[in-house]
Amino acid sequence: MEECGLTKRDFLRLLGVGSIGFGFGVGIFDGIFQAGEGTQTVRGKSTRELLLLGTQNFKGFKFSEITPNKDFFTVQYSGEIPKADTKKFQLKVEGFVEKPFSISIEEIEKIPVRKEFVTLECISNPVGGPLIGNALWEGVPLRALIERAVPKKGAVDTVFYAEDGYSDSIPFGLSINEEVFLAFKMNGERLPREHGSPLRAVIPGIYGMKNVKWISKIEVVNYDYKGFWQKIGWSDEAVIPLKSQIRQPEEGKKIPRGNYVIGGFAFGGRHGISRVQVSIDGADWQEAEVRKPLSRWAWSLWRFDWKPRPKGPYAIRVRAFDREGKLQESPPLESVDTHIEGSKGIHSIKVKAE
Repeated sequence: MEECGLTKRDFLRLLGVGSIGFGFGVGIFDGIFQAGEGTQTVRGKSTRELLLLGTQNFKGFKFSEITPNKDFFTVQYSGEIPKADTKKFQLKVEGFVEKPFSISIEEIEKIPVRKEFVTLECISNPVGGPLIGNALWEGVPLRALIERAVPKKGAVDTVFYAEDGYSDSIPFGLSINEEVFLAFKMNGERLPREHGSPLRAVIPGIYGMKNVKWISKIEVVNYDYKGFWQKIGWSDEAVIPLKSQIRQPEEGKKIPRGNYVIGGFAFGGRHGISRVQVSIDGADWQEAEVRKPLSRWAWSLWRFDWKPRPKGPYAIRVRAFDREGKLQESPPLESVDTHIEGSKGIHSIKVKAE
């Protein structure tokens, strides 16, 4: 698994010898990006201006809207980080195409650049887990390279091959959408080695295992390609569901009585966020204030003013609604942890007022 939370060895140990069903095909990707609505645009702004947007204070909620590179989650399929020679790097684009070719990173960087804030999450991230982050990615539309190779009629999937031996695919129709791109910069810096240097895929709204790092070859194929994780039952669609988290306060924290700001983020993947609600000790749900995301593919910060009066323990819960008014799923407790389509459930923490 690429931008994710488990190595192949860890995942197999977690699975044991059990059998899991295969994914559900590619139909859901038809028109996947047409559902989104932009809230803030990155067009026409410099990288510096965009990064400054993520530093704005949100009324007492102390959380960085942009995840620093050093804090952004990462893991490798093989457990090792490939070391690519950028000067010798050549990306191959081949397969079910009329004009296969190779291209250097210098030539790729001459293609008109795309900049976008995109939140990525690992499919193994549990409810309330840390394997999620938001960054400003810069690169080139994948479509530009696919079209140059002149794909043949009947193409089904586009496969990414990484230097560490990992591979995964996305539907061909998705790969020629302008929202999918190959990044060579992260938060204004050259893409760090641990995050896929010199080139990685960024696919908004799709779990990290599809956002392949250290890409050395792209292959168009006329069949449904199954990567390592799909062959053993992990989701092939990997669409991120609606979710929300509490980041302030942290679990078990002691907080002062009086005015206190509860805060966190909500992420709707391709569906966006319209509302966030908070509940204290099982009481009625109350509306939180939601900040507009940095882009249609970024998480939304939320905050809630709270005045804990009596001393003692409190339980805090959060839930979100997407732009169509759909409520975040809340399955039974025994099913809220990681599973083959990603975790679903209501995030809850316990704190103590003193």
